[in-house]
Amino acid sequence: MAFLRNLFLACAAVTTCLAAPAPYAAERARSLMPRQNAACPNIHIFGSRETTASPGYGSSNTVVNLVLAAYPGSTAEAVDYPACGGQDSCGGIAYGDSANQGTATLAKDINAYYASCPNTQIVLVGYSQGGQITDNVVCGGGDSGASITNTAVPISAGALAQVKAVILMGNPRYQYGFSYEVGTCKAGGFDARPASFSCPSASKIQSYCDAADPYCCTGSDANVHQGYGAEYGQAALKFIQGKLSSSTATSAAVSTTKASSAPSSTKAVATSTKAVASSSVVPTSVKTSSAVASPTGAAVAKYGQCGGSGYTGSTVCASGSKCTVSNSYYSQCL
Repeated sequence: MAFLRNLFLACAAVTTCLAAPAPYAAERARSLMPRQNAACPNIHIFGSRETTASPGYGSSNTVVNLVLAAYPGSTAEAVDYPACGGQDSCGGIAYGDSANQGTATLAKDINAYYASCPNTQIVLVGYSQGGQITDNVVCGGGDSGASITNTAVPISAGALAQVKAVILMGNPRYQYGFSYEVGTCKAGGFDARPASFSCPSASKIQSYCDAADPYCCTGSDANVHQGYGAEYGQAALKFIQGKLSSSTATSAAVSTTKASSAPSSTKAVATSTKAVASSSVVPTSVKTSSAVASPTGAAVAKYGQCGGSGYTGSTVCASGSKCTVSNSYYSQCL
């Protein structure tokens, strides 16, 4: 398992982990600003990024964007935590310490949001280390890998009741056999839950992991770890829609919302009329997908998939958007 942990901490060599994040201290300072008073939305999303991804949503942005597009008026915010594994680029904070801080931060943010908006339905999306902290917050049970010994669920009963859907992708706490685990992995991650563990919110969760992933499973292909948004994004959205009590859902295929750049602060709230933080996981020089030399088919709505490894659909984006590469597995109309 030490090999897998070391491999995970070397994540900076893979896709989104190449992005150089802003200094964590500066982001933390911004997070201390009071949350602005605003009308409470029907749905609010918390997105937690993967190790060494730049401050923002990281690879959780795929599912976050899909939900924002499907539910006009919904809002989202990125969880502000180190997302580090000892790399200099994120302040040298050890992985366990980062996961510990992230768990505490997410729990605090959810409790605070519930206190302000007790009737808002909450959706949680966590990718990789972000999945681990989300798992810890919703399920409790402690986490030896993050030095968490308290086994209680760290959010209030009221807040937990308002958490309606939880999406975990590439979660190191994955354990094959749980009712909410989805994918081809038949083992566990490098910080897997005990096989006997029972999450009290199991019915709210979908956790995605494939066998070749070396972080949530025991594989050896780190590229698989970055592909869950493209592979399971639509399935995750369908699961979320089945958990939310709302008549406002719209088809992402007919969305006409406008894209914008990432929020200036990860604590800023994004509404469904804006795309969230996609710029935090793409190179500074944005590339346009060229997966198909002569694109054909119906135009893909903004925020829809338009390219990526194995993708066979249309690469033509609706007017006002263009097909933008997030990683080798996923391109999106933005």
